[in-house]
Amino acid sequence: MFGLAQHRGAAACGTTTCRNAGGLAFRANVRGEGLGGARAVCAADVAGAVRVETTSRVKLRFKRMGRKKRPFYRLVAIDSRRKREGIALEELGYYNPLTKETSLNAESIQKWLSQGAEPSDTVASLIKKALPTVPMK
Repeated sequence: MFGLAQHRGAAACGTTTCRNAGGLAFRANVRGEGLGGARAVCAADVAGAVRVETTSRVKLRFKRMGRKKRPFYRLVAIDSRRKREGIALEELGYYNPLTKETSLNAESIQKWLSQGAEPSDTVASLIKKALPTVPMK
């Protein structure tokens, strides 16, 4: 069904390269670690040396709720590979653009930002307006 091939240096990083039925390669974490902020991923180059890429897997972004023409957004910490309405790691607050009502959990937002989560542009501007004391990277 799925071929599983371990590349050079994978034991050091705990990642494997997998090929799906279409032949596309993707990386999977085999240690089962939780989704933290910044993550280092091993990639083998042609010469066999290992290079490390750092990417942020957690994003702070809006999740659209409400009904047609009546939007309501929840601010969530979510894996960057999930869709907009996907399962969130943590809900951090909400924003109603019709009434401009905002409720944010400042401690949780600060925790995720310190762990390396990247806010979207819209979320970053909302945090800057609502919580000017929270340091943005």
